[in-house]
Parts: sequence; structure tokens; C-alpha cells
Amino acid sequence: MIALLSALLGFFSSAVPDIFKLFRDAKDRAHELAILKLQMDYDREKLAATATENAQARHQQLQAIELQNAGQEQLALNDRIKDSLTGIHWVDALSGSVRPVLTYAFFGLYVLVKTAQFALLMQPELPWQNDMSIAQALVSLWTEEDVAIFSAIMAFWFGQRAMMRAKR
Repeated sequence: MIALLSALLGFFSSAVPDIFKLFRDAKDRAHELAILKLQMDYDREKLAATATENAQARHQQLQAIELQNAGQEQLALNDRIKDSLTGIHWVDALSGSVRPVLTYAFFGLYVLVKTAQFALLMQPELPWQNDMSIAQALVSLWTEEDVAIFSAIMAFWFGQRAMMRAKR
């Protein structure tokens, strides 16, 4: 019996180092997996940072190209204006002032007509017209046509910039 127990003990004791080795190998594999996961996370973050940097660089390049195009467009417009100049100072000044003078003249006429309408609404001349308060008169003066004129003016002066940006 002792021989049998010593044989079994000898057999199991020879397997103990192999069992410890299996545990150590399992721990080593788990450690390697953890290191690989950390390295993959680091590579992902590095790739994302590189992509962000690349996107910022592309955005800066696009802005530089847009600025360059705007400068070239301005130079082309300046050249076109220089080509249309006659060299006679007062003729060139008069030519450049036609649109602003007409704009101011029609705006003055518009204000004059609206002022006359306001005066008639406040003190009616005809017997069937009623006196209005200032608020009622102002509301009745602002018609759909006025809204259309106002919209056209705003779109002309400020829409041009939006269209230029949309082109880019």
C-alpha cells in the first residue's frame, strides 16, 4: 500500500510543476492580451488625432485658397474698372456716381410719398375717411409692395456676399 501511495505521490508531484506552468502561461497570455488591447487603443487614438490634424490642415488650405481667389477676383475687378476709366477726372467721377445718386433720389422720393400718405392718414381730407392713430397709420402704410421692395434691397446688398460664399 505504501508503495502504491508513494507511486501516486511521485506521479502527482511530477505533474505539479506542469500545473504551475499552465497557470503562469494563462497569466502571461492574459497580460499579453491586455497589452495588445492597450496598444490598439493607443493606435486608435493616434489615428483619430492624425485624422483631426489632417482635417484641420485641409480646412486651412481651403481657407488660403479662398482668400487667394478672393484677392484674384478683386484684382480682376480693379483691372476692369481701370479699363473703363476715360482719364478725364470729372467724367470718371460722374460715371461712378450715377448709381448711388439714382438710389438716393428714389429713396428720397419714396420717403416723400410715404410721408405724404402718413399726413393724409392722420388728417384726412375727404369726409368718409376716419382719423387714425399713429400706430394704425404706420401699419396701413406698410403694404406687401413695401415688403417686396425692402426684401429686394436687402437681398441685393447682403445677398451678394452670401452668393459669393455659396460659390466657394
